[in-house]
Amino acid sequence: LIWLIEETGMEPFKALVKSQFDEKYPSRAGNLLDAQPEPWAGTTWEKRDLLGVHDQKQEGKSFVGVIIPAGRIMPDEARALADVADKYSNGEIRLTVEQNLIFPNVANDEVEALLKEPLFNTGKFEIPGNAVDSPLSRGLVSCTGAQFCGIALIETKNRAVALTKKLEEKLKLPAPVRIHWTGCPNSCGQAQIADVGLMGAPARIEKEVDGKIKKVAVEGVNIFLGGKVGEDPFLGEVYKKGIPADFEYLMPVMEEILKEKFGAVSSS
Repeated sequence: LIWLIEETGMEPFKALVKSQFDEKYPSRAGNLLDAQPEPWAGTTWEKRDLLGVHDQKQEGKSFVGVIIPAGRIMPDEARALADVADKYSNGEIRLTVEQNLIFPNVANDEVEALLKEPLFNTGKFEIPGNAVDSPLSRGLVSCTGAQFCGIALIETKNRAVALTKKLEEKLKLPAPVRIHWTGCPNSCGQAQIADVGLMGAPARIEKEVDGKIKKVAVEGVNIFLGGKVGEDPFLGEVYKKGIPADFEYLMPVMEEILKEKFGAVSSS
């Protein structure tokens, strides 16, 4: 969409949308861009925990949410997940905005069998037992990154999963923290709405080259803090810029952020 708007310009784009809307909904023609927002209903929004086992409204049914690290599923894993869906949720899988998945409409008396499926006991796909298990993995989001995207400045998904595992091994957190990775300023990974957002950016490190210490360009990140969705949404702001993405440099910075801003403590 951003490329289309860049090519056409905002006003021609708005005119095109309006003309197609008026053609499809003639009874409401002319009202699209003049519409006013509905007044706030006054209800309080609470973020739902969709991971783990939860009762559905339908009697005797549950939904089961599974952590999919950075949303990456290999072909054989996709087939295995489909087999689980065929067996327990009438062939249905739902995807979440945090790149995890849900098996809906699981019979309560089959939940234990689903939890014991080999796929969920390999160490990759996890069904959390409570709302604070895997506090970083559960909200981890990443764009495709340089591995498959020609626009990205850095590799994201593999790096995001590996760093998250290291942080969860070293730290204990009192509550989940949403970490989003995006490979470039287009922000497909939505770094600005995360608790902690990492956006691909240039960085430099000192390195010996031909016997001399020089500053060498490497993959790096700009780090955003404070993003929020729901009531009183807020776009995160840049906290640090040009941090090398190599874990030697990035890991200490992330540890410091999680300890100072989110109450993390060392595991040992």
